[in-house]
Amino acid sequence: MLDRVTMGRAETAAGDGPLLIALSGGGDSTALLHLLVERFGPARLRAVVIDHALRAGSAKDAHSAQDFAGVLGVAADLVTLAWPGGAKRAQQAARAARYRALCETARRHGARIIAVAHTADDQAETMLMRAAAGSSWRGLAGIAPMAHAPVWPEGRGIVLTRPLLGARREHLRAFLQARGAAWIDDPANTDTAFARARVRSRLSALEQAGFDPMRLAALASSLRPRAELLDREAGALIARAARFEGERIVIVRAHWTGDAQTRRRALSALLAAAGGAAREAGAAALDRLDARFNDDGFRGASLGGARIARAGAEVVLSRDIGALQGRADGSPPLGPVPLIAGIEAIWDGRLAVVAAEPGWSIAVEQGGPRLARGKLRLTLAEAGPLAVLTWLLEWRVKHLLGLD
Repeated sequence: MLDRVTMGRAETAAGDGPLLIALSGGGDSTALLHLLVERFGPARLRAVVIDHALRAGSAKDAHSAQDFAGVLGVAADLVTLAWPGGAKRAQQAARAARYRALCETARRHGARIIAVAHTADDQAETMLMRAAAGSSWRGLAGIAPMAHAPVWPEGRGIVLTRPLLGARREHLRAFLQARGAAWIDDPANTDTAFARARVRSRLSALEQAGFDPMRLAALASSLRPRAELLDREAGALIARAARFEGERIVIVRAHWTGDAQTRRRALSALLAAAGGAAREAGAAALDRLDARFNDDGFRGASLGGARIARAGAEVVLSRDIGALQGRADGSPPLGPVPLIAGIEAIWDGRLAVVAAEPGWSIAVEQGGPRLARGKLRLTLAEAGPLAVLTWLLEWRVKHLLGLD
């Protein structure tokens, strides 16, 4: 049931580190656990169980999942999510929190690969949901067998592998039944308050009426190589036309060539990196901005937290200071980040900072980031021996485009 090509790539990428398994205790992830133990043995593996703490009984289920790993001799971490402002029951918020916890655990154990148990049924559901939302063909390429973790900055350097994308849920449960292995049925999977559960129910009804949902999964697989090619072409355009100068990205207008789709994909990644944005800008806004690049009357614009400025033969992307200080739409200003001596902190998703001494913090002051300690305020240029400062813009672009 494991895809051999995907697992081979994952094993190579894991290097000497452990292979982490995102284990919920559900049928899919429990089957993945058993299959990976068969392939690698328990010593190479480490399970991570996330208690989302969103419903009664979640802690009990998490401990059961941890026991499933223990029976097979696999060490397992149990991480309970904290919701200081109240539980975020929106699926997107809960998903992001789970991935952040998984990535932080992976980094703590020196792991670069996390195996997750998405199946062919998940692929079909994702396709239907994205089609209903009016997604472009690239969105319909669905879930990738290998992809960078979908959170930043926690996911930097962490890759997800999905070796069960060709397997059906029913087959995975039959596999567990044949072994006499238990699993947990999460009630959220059938709770129609959630969009995915509604789509799952609809697909089940369609399948009973004769429609094969695996046709949707097959369509995603057919589009995936095209999506990966587009990302590589966007990466090549960036390498040819852009350079990274600290907190700025400079684009040479004369080199900003190629088809519109590639330019838009490249611009999307560059803007997200320059603006410290969690999400990329919309297609329509990107098209309008790209069309103005070679307009001699264009002077500048703001989009997605980034400032775009014309500078002669070049276009400069940088952080929108107004967005850092608080948006007109009510978003709060970026607060100070306290620094622990010798421990890396990420500021604004763009800057890695390691302070040499205790007591420092980094914050937006007088239009830009500064190190602060009591009454002492230093620009980044003045910080020199007091901090190691590394801009992450180029790394962020590669993360978005799935490039090494």
